[in-house]
Amino acid sequence: MKQKTASGGNRRERGQTILLVAVSLVSLLAMAALAIDVVTLYAARSEIQRTADAAALAGAKAVADSGVTTLPPGDPNLLNAVALARAMAASAINAMETANPAINQVAGQPITWSHTVTFPATANPTNSNPHVTVTLQVTTLPTFFARIWGNRTATVNASATAEAYNPANVQSFTPIAPKGVKPWLVANVDPNNSGAPFIDRATGVIETNLGANVIGETLNLTADCVAPGPGCTLLASGNPPGVGPWSTGGYPQVEYVPAAVTPDAGSNVCPSACTGASPYEQSIECADMTTSYKVLSCGGGTASANWDSLVYPGGVGGLSDLGTECLIHATGTGNNKGQDTLDPSPWPFNPMQITAGAGNPPQNGYVVTTSNSIVTIPVIDPTTFQAVSPFQVTVVGFLQAFVNEVHGSGNPHHAGDIKVTVLNIAGCGNSPTTASPVVGGSGTSPVPVRLITPP
Repeated sequence: MKQKTASGGNRRERGQTILLVAVSLVSLLAMAALAIDVVTLYAARSEIQRTADAAALAGAKAVADSGVTTLPPGDPNLLNAVALARAMAASAINAMETANPAINQVAGQPITWSHTVTFPATANPTNSNPHVTVTLQVTTLPTFFARIWGNRTATVNASATAEAYNPANVQSFTPIAPKGVKPWLVANVDPNNSGAPFIDRATGVIETNLGANVIGETLNLTADCVAPGPGCTLLASGNPPGVGPWSTGGYPQVEYVPAAVTPDAGSNVCPSACTGASPYEQSIECADMTTSYKVLSCGGGTASANWDSLVYPGGVGGLSDLGTECLIHATGTGNNKGQDTLDPSPWPFNPMQITAGAGNPPQNGYVVTTSNSIVTIPVIDPTTFQAVSPFQVTVVGFLQAFVNEVHGSGNPHHAGDIKVTVLNIAGCGNSPTTASPVVGGSGTSPVPVRLITPP
């Protein structure tokens, strides 16, 4: 029997290694194609989700700024306000869709946009808030190695829902803690409506105020302190802040007391031109994150802040005047001193219009969408006000207001009063949950917005 030689066996096995390498390369290329294309899809999915989140938050912020969140179901302005809120949300989202430079593309491919704005049912208005849902889709995302299997494009989708959160619209509310709140503890009384409360302290619901709407009202904040100081001795000994002593139909006054400020310059965001010497003045002219976030939050029926009897806000040239002038870029008391101006007349059919003043040089004379003159102010319950130590107060809600001016010395009864126009309002209620507070973004709106879908 002839034996098989080693050399003959090797000749018959030649080429098998090359075949194995070729098969392995195909497998490696397939895995590379899968890895690269999957990573590309994940990156695109993350990018489009961020775009959806941003668009939903922008839409919800527009809804909050419209003022619709404060209106009760029977308010005659409700339908117009809802239409305005929808239009403002659509405008904010469309601005992102058509932005330049473009943010409406993923991997160079166009995004298909759609959105809905949902309002609570009129029959059940206390268990929901306005929601803005944005849905995005890209159907032409290019693939790379996966093309060898005929898949030349891929599709990615993303959806995000944001809420304009007003605790007055829920039974058991999550407290809110807006940032940058100004240290004016304003009484919960509306001088334009016979002292009716802005906010129902038992429920947090915004009062109808005898059929009138708080949004668009002009108020004059006056210190409930006897001149000339040095501290804040109440105008009526032992009595809480209320309607101002010189309030008339043409000059509605509501009293405030200075909030106890937590000094922490490291956490404040201040304009370089503002150099207030006292923590109280700095809290007005700066974005005071420490005092507002940790102290001036919703009370939920219990004491949540303190007023400072040692601070005298002063009249013309006082701490409130100087801090406010710096905040709004005014060169003095009165109007037309460089501050931005507000035209409230378009509301409720259109947004109120802000025009930049000379103190805002880059935009001077132009219509703008935001302003340093927009502030958030805590509203306190006069019925639980403590006139003696420890000087505790209960925050029952927040006003968003536009500061028009500080009145000058032309009228001795009103000198140093701060003239504001109400833009929005939020109530606290009295049954908070144990959840962490919802924090308003920039502090200019008392109705914060939040994503309610997972990122």
